[in-house]
Order: sequence, then C-alpha cells, then structure tokens
Amino acid sequence: MKSAVSSAALFFAFVQWLAFRLLNTTVIQRVRNVLLVDGFCHCARLFAGLARRETKRRLAGFMCNAPLHVSLDTGHDILLRPVGLDDEPRFQQIFRSMSPESRYLRFFSGANPVPDAVVHSLANADGKAHIAWGILDTSEDDTPLMAAAHAIRAEPDSKRAELALGVLDQYQAHGLSRLLIASVALSCRAQGITTLEAETLPENRKANSLFKALGGKVIRPLPPTTVW
Repeated sequence: MKSAVSSAALFFAFVQWLAFRLLNTTVIQRVRNVLLVDGFCHCARLFAGLARRETKRRLAGFMCNAPLHVSLDTGHDILLRPVGLDDEPRFQQIFRSMSPESRYLRFFSGANPVPDAVVHSLANADGKAHIAWGILDTSEDDTPLMAAAHAIRAEPDSKRAELALGVLDQYQAHGLSRLLIASVALSCRAQGITTLEAETLPENRKANSLFKALGGKVIRPLPPTTVW
C-alpha cells in the first residue's frame, strides 16, 4: 500500500512498518491477526528522537492522543484523532457511503443500512475497553469520516483486543490504514493491551496484504474467515 501523506504521517507509517517487521508478530487465521504492541511503541519512541523539530513536536502530541493534522498528496487536509459518541452521525454517514463490496468486507454482511445498534456500538468508544481512532476530511464543511479503526477488548482487563478498520473506497491506497493502526497501537499500549487480533475474509486482498506486509502470519485457518 503506497503512502501519500506528509512527512509526519510518512514517518509514522515507516516506524510502524519497521516495528512490526522487528516483532515476532503472530497471526491466527479465521482471520485473526495477532499484532504485538509493546515492541512497536518502543520503536516509535526511539525513532521519534530522529525526527525533525517540527515533526517531533507534532508527534509528541500524537503520542498523547492529541489530534494530528496531516495533508495528503491528493489535496485533502485530514484530521487524525480519537473518535466517540459525538461522532455517531459521522459513522452513519461513512457506512452509507461505502460501496456494497467494502461494506461486506468490513462487516461480513451486505446489510444496508448498517443496523443502528452496530453503529452505536462502534461509536461508543471509551478509550479503555474500546479504543477508536478516525480520520476526518477537514476539506469538507461537515468534516466527514474517511476511515476509522477500532480495538475492542472482549474482557475489561484483557491484554488482547480485536482490531477492525474501514476506509472509504475513494481514500484507499493512500496509507490511511497504516496511520490508523499506528494510532490504535499506541493507545492500546497505554491501556495495557499487548496483542491485537484481526479477522478478515479471504477475498479481502488489501487487508490480507497489509497484515502480511506488517509481519503478520496466519497461523490458524478457520473458514470462512482468516485470523491474523
């Protein structure tokens, strides 16, 4: 997946790639992708020291869950930040705007609209049991969501969380998924989550290629999905 973002975003995409390559990342297949967070965060802090002063200042805020403004080569100005219940209308909008194929790959169902209960649960992020980050298009007046990623614990104190993400069709292949995974991973580390699992469909080639590029390995096939 090619990154087309500015220096700060490119830096984090590179750090994320390198960190996951250095980790002994495990993936469990239905698909459950298991991503170890501790090593990534260590590398992120290590390489942050090499960043230019301006990038360094912005990254410091990023690591503290502060919003981060980034410009894409596409001309879009975006805002990367944690999302929550106030963004529920944005979640409704992004799911309506997804193509049927993207909606199916994200939810394993072609239901349209996505049920209100599902939308509410995805917006209901508390930053602890449910961590969520979004990318908003600040070029538009209503700052719609372009992409979002979630890490949700099955149990309140679990060190594992399930990772899920979705990117609108027109914004795919610009590095947004990598940027979101980096954001979620750092927040997970702060909350004591050390392992992320992701479930994908076999036909979701983009997601499967991304997890593989990050060092993930499918260790248990469990049709009809794969677990990294």
